[in-house]
Amino acid sequence: MSDAIPDLIDVFEPALLPPSPQVSTEQLDDSMDKDKAVPATILTGYLGSGKTTLLNYILTEEHGKRIAVIMNEFGDSQGIDQAFTTVDNGEMVEEWLDLKNGCLCCTVKDKGLKAIESLMERKGKFDYILLETTGLADPGKIASMLWSNEELGSDIRLDGIVTMVDAKNVERQLAERPPDGETMNEAQKQLAFADRILLNKSDLLEGEALSDIEATVREINGTARVERTSYAKVDLNAILNIGAYADVGPDSLPFSGSQHGHHHIDARIRTMALGAPHRLCWSVVDEWIQELLWDSRVPGDDASAQANSEMEILRLKALLLTTDFVPVGGDESFGAATVVVQGVREMYDSFVVPDKEVASEEAGAMAGLYKLVLIGREMPEQALRDSWARLLSRAMAR
Repeated sequence: MSDAIPDLIDVFEPALLPPSPQVSTEQLDDSMDKDKAVPATILTGYLGSGKTTLLNYILTEEHGKRIAVIMNEFGDSQGIDQAFTTVDNGEMVEEWLDLKNGCLCCTVKDKGLKAIESLMERKGKFDYILLETTGLADPGKIASMLWSNEELGSDIRLDGIVTMVDAKNVERQLAERPPDGETMNEAQKQLAFADRILLNKSDLLEGEALSDIEATVREINGTARVERTSYAKVDLNAILNIGAYADVGPDSLPFSGSQHGHHHIDARIRTMALGAPHRLCWSVVDEWIQELLWDSRVPGDDASAQANSEMEILRLKALLLTTDFVPVGGDESFGAATVVVQGVREMYDSFVVPDKEVASEEAGAMAGLYKLVLIGREMPEQALRDSWARLLSRAMAR
């Protein structure tokens, strides 16, 4: 089956296009910049959470954004020509469809990355990529594939994971038994990996009931921004180009400490933060992260390897002050640098951010801005805190 994209008929009438003098060269250069990495957002959510309603809005309304949407569940989306696939000798062939509001759309069957590779041949006709997953997908695995795909190179950048939540039914979904061989169910994973959480169908709950649901969500994932929505109505600026894998503003790590409450259904899945108020030797921190993610054990605690065999680190985020930082795969060393670390399961990356983008060292330390945040399952909190304390002692001494 050929991966080539067929030529499509332009759906715009020439009379509807503005005369060329009204379009500045600067605007054209900016919109057609093929050297700029396109932000790719993963949209996930349990069945019935409202993803189709959100996609209907994106693909049919005049919102002014050029979004390439890759849909894994087409359903009964209204107002859109459903002839996205053709049959060639009995095989399904994906086709891209130009929509009247400037968006692109296609449906795929388990070939999301291949669709993105083909999509990049049309680079310049869209500004965002939105990859919808199936309701039973693990967004962490998809994020890892996007992150590590060398063929896509610098064409795209993983922007964030947006999770739709059915506020009315999420407690039941979180309590469902995991599939055979799994330690978590799909709803738990989708919340844990999220960078933005849309608490949809909020209009079906009132007062304390809605607050309790939001508390449950926040205890699983204390770093994601939560938006209450009804009928999936949301400002697209809140879910697109959010820079969740690069952002270093004060909102990047809003989680300020352990949260304990009576709302959480499964207390084994939670968020915890480890403060880093001083400048640290990067090599010591790097070794600590590697042992945690790659060996799945509390760093420096040999006795914990067997005891914590069920520990899973799903997401790691950090903003740290470092010395002697060397980027992954690089040979340049930074004597003193502010560093962002982003991790998904066993994969992680680290990079320097300009000091002007974050608070001063003293102000940031006083505000608790510099920290390492973990989202995971079966995390032995006290053992991890003790291990981190030992790291702080060693890393500051060098």
